[in-house]
Amino acid sequence: MAKEEQFPGTAGSDNRTEEQIKTEKRKTSDPEGFFFDFAESDGIGAPEEDDGGSFFDAKEPEEPVADIVVRPYFDSEGPGEEPETKETGEQTGPESFKRQAAREGIGEGAAPEVPEDEKPAALPDDSLLMGTDSGKSAARPPEKKADIRPAGSEAKEEDGEGPQSREYEERIRHHRERIRYIRTLCAATVLVVIALVAVFFSSRHYNRAEIVKVRDFIAEEASACENFNGCILQYGPNGAACADTGGRVRWNITYEMDQPIVSISGGVAAIADYGGRTIYVMNTRKQLCTITTGLPIHKISASESGEVAAVLDDKSTTWIRLYSKEGKEIAYFTRSMDENGYPMDVAVSPDGKKVCVSNLKLKDSTVTSSLSFYDFGREGSKLDQHLTGSFEYEREVFPYVRFMGNGVCCAASDSRLVFIDTSGTEPKNSFTNLLTENLQGIFRSGNRIGLVFMDLTRENLYRLDIYGRSGKKEGSIGFSMAYEDIQIKGNRICINNEQLMQIYTLSGREVFNGGFDRAVKVIVPGWLNRLTAVSENEIDRIKLR
Repeated sequence: MAKEEQFPGTAGSDNRTEEQIKTEKRKTSDPEGFFFDFAESDGIGAPEEDDGGSFFDAKEPEEPVADIVVRPYFDSEGPGEEPETKETGEQTGPESFKRQAAREGIGEGAAPEVPEDEKPAALPDDSLLMGTDSGKSAARPPEKKADIRPAGSEAKEEDGEGPQSREYEERIRHHRERIRYIRTLCAATVLVVIALVAVFFSSRHYNRAEIVKVRDFIAEEASACENFNGCILQYGPNGAACADTGGRVRWNITYEMDQPIVSISGGVAAIADYGGRTIYVMNTRKQLCTITTGLPIHKISASESGEVAAVLDDKSTTWIRLYSKEGKEIAYFTRSMDENGYPMDVAVSPDGKKVCVSNLKLKDSTVTSSLSFYDFGREGSKLDQHLTGSFEYEREVFPYVRFMGNGVCCAASDSRLVFIDTSGTEPKNSFTNLLTENLQGIFRSGNRIGLVFMDLTRENLYRLDIYGRSGKKEGSIGFSMAYEDIQIKGNRICINNEQLMQIYTLSGREVFNGGFDRAVKVIVPGWLNRLTAVSENEIDRIKLR
């Protein structure tokens, strides 16, 4: 049993009652079977009470105090049993100690100081631990659940390469693919709807036309009008002008020409006087340049990028010069009348690098035509006079050559239609259509070319055969109207003269057949059911109904 300590002033005077003695023992000594030493008193009497009403004036340790370990002491009971107090019947142990501390006013953090020589030895973790709440928390810090993960996974997750990061990236990727799929589906749906609407309007038959005047238009005497890439080009002996379909003038130039000739390719036009020495080059917005030649002009050809090829006469020698859109000479070559013959036509590719010349010559009392191809790009600079190849045809005349893109050139004679592949270093004959009927006219729009023949079936007066750039026939139309112009736009073919207009689809179905109450100089086809008609006095907008 623990030794009882006598408080000063109590020794030698034992006039207290038995109940007071028991109470004093409970306050100053350890319960039966327990040992607990508090801080030593100051030697005057009972320890002074603190402000909070506690028995003990416990000092805050300067360093963390180790957990207070109380070892149970048993006289006769086994190590696993807690004896009961005979007089009070209270159970000793951790719970009884807590209740006692609560009765005596011991709060958190007020643990008494224990001398170093009387501190009990530390017990294992599974022993019975007792002390204040702060001591318990210091003795057993909150346990964390084990974070079990593969070796190196922490570093990978910090670098954005862990499982969670990969899952997040995968979700983002699926989200982006879904958005891309929805956009593609919406775009395809819109295109399908537009195509269906276009097919409906292009194949629909119209019975009448609604004509609305846009503005007045004064046509010069002896002038001609052309469809200039959706605009109106008017040119004559005294000048040329370009206006949009609303009648607003974009540019206007003046000159003096006896016999003006024009070449239109896409949005570029070149105008020159036959036998003159000046070429005017314009697009739909402005004048690009003015070219002055030293020899008379026989033929001109414009490209979509602004280059112009000019065939110049010099008695027995023919000069072919290529000019840039700024009016500077890029290249030239000569053709001898005795060797090569007389140039019938010339064409320039859309990029302005390739030139085709159709020549006619007399050889052994036989007419022979040749198609010569020149390359003024990097590959052609290594060749003699930039000549890449030539084709000869006996007893044929090729008055018509045109490029249908940078890699295809089309040439027509009175007996055949040939398509030459110019995409390689040497030209190759890719397709030939032999013509068994007399050719009446040639019309080209975009990547299609139309040939007009007399209709031998006598069902119609004329037959129009339409070919694509591959050389295959895409459609055939029979009509009986005397024509002055034929234009191909999309799936429609517009045939007109000054008083009448007929519109067909590529399959030969008639869309419209009507007339005008005034002489029409040019028709500018628009989209769907809209057109623009230019007469000598006004510009009208036509809406088919």
